[in-house]
This record gives sequence, C-alpha cells and structure tokens, in this order.
Amino acid sequence: MGAFAMSLMLGLATATPAAMAADAVISVGSPAMLFSLPAINEDAAMELVQRPRVSLTDFTGVTPLHESKAVVVHFFDQNRGGDDLATLNRLQRRYGGKGVQVVAISGDRGSMGSLSTWVEELKLSFPVVRDNHGVVQSRYQVDKLPMTIVIDGDGYIFAIGRPEGMEMEAALESELAPLLQRD
Repeated sequence: MGAFAMSLMLGLATATPAAMAADAVISVGSPAMLFSLPAINEDAAMELVQRPRVSLTDFTGVTPLHESKAVVVHFFDQNRGGDDLATLNRLQRRYGGKGVQVVAISGDRGSMGSLSTWVEELKLSFPVVRDNHGVVQSRYQVDKLPMTIVIDGDGYIFAIGRPEGMEMEAALESELAPLLQRD
C-alpha cells in the first residue's frame, strides 16, 4: 500500500466521527474544491499565471490557463511540512514540463513579512499561496499539517496523503505516474 493510501488510512483511524463525516465530502474521485489565493512569492505567480493570485482553475477544468495532467496541492506551515518544499521544488522542476504543477498553501498566521522572506529565500519554482483565514484548509478538511492532495487535470481528487521527508518524493512520483501517462 502506497504512502498516500496508508497515510490516509492512518489519519482516518484517529479522526472524530464529525471529521470522518466531513472527510466523506473530500475523497478520492470527488471534485476538487476551487480556490483563488494571493501568492506569497508573487514573482513565481506572475511568471506562471501573470497575476499575483493563483487559482486551481488556472490548471484544471474546462478552460485552464495552463493545461495540467496533475496539480499537487501541499498544505503546510513553516513548522509542519515547510521542510518538504525543497522536495516539491525538485518535483516541479522534474515534471513541470510534463504537465505537473505544484501549488503550496501556507496556513501560517501572523506577519506576512517573515513568511515572505522565508519563502523568497527558498527560491521555489512554483507558487506558494497564503490561506490566512484557513478557509481553503477548512474546505479540504485539513485537520493536521502537512497534507498533500493530487488533483487530476479534469479537477478531480486523485490522491490524498501525508507523506513527509524521505518518503514524499517516491510517494508522489508513484501517484503521478498514471496521470502522466494520460493523453
């Protein structure tokens, strides 16, 4: 069983009944919840979508700005999942030209200045957006950070998981492989 499926099962095993009911809405095969959030690293957003906000519809759905085979959405904050941004950057560089787009959603609260400085120092090739009020995290039922969701090019959730560290790259490559083979 892959890291995504195992992580998902482990996460559900400890969830409260209310959280489990909410998880039924966000599941593999269900439509992804749309979002549009301000980019922390505006230069990456401007280069990619020509504006300082990034939307899921830029990459998926009926008329995307950039047609993608997969969008990797990584929910994190600096202390939980922030270390995985370097791995995601390698993934973006390796598969970006093949139809994969990474978007990281920061749940950090407080000063934008220190967060912006931290993100800029990482020199990421993908947009990092800020969910300052936790609205998108709530819509995706993110109860614990980090959490990563793979969305297919049609806008449906393909995988949900919590891979971290050394297992993240291999787990994501495994999940992306069938999507990269689609025409």
